[in-house]
Amino acid sequence: MHEIFTHGRFEVAPENEVAFIDAWSEFATWVSQRPGARSFRLVRDLRNAGRFFSTGEWDDAEGIRAWKSSDEFKERLGRVVKQSTDFEPTELVALVKVTGGAVEVLSPPDDLEPVHAPT
Repeated sequence: MHEIFTHGRFEVAPENEVAFIDAWSEFATWVSQRPGARSFRLVRDLRNAGRFFSTGEWDDAEGIRAWKSSDEFKERLGRVVKQSTDFEPTELVALVKVTGGAVEVLSPPDDLEPVHAPT
């Protein structure tokens, strides 16, 4: 079993924060309805108020690939990115999960590769 996440770091100017949060919320609402999508979070860095992180949990890499290959992906993500000064996306896999003192070692597939959006 493995857990896979999409992750993005955004740098946002103070005057764009409200528009950025609104755009991200609209984007995440759309994403959360895609096959394989689980839950999504937008968090702010407490040490750097202009830095935000977006994390989405997915069933598998195939769901992420289908989402990033969809006709609407680039345009919808663009609405969020245009509110930021910098954006760095990636995918993450969990290796170890600890809950209530119990350690679970996860086993991501050896052949798991980054999922790039079509250009």
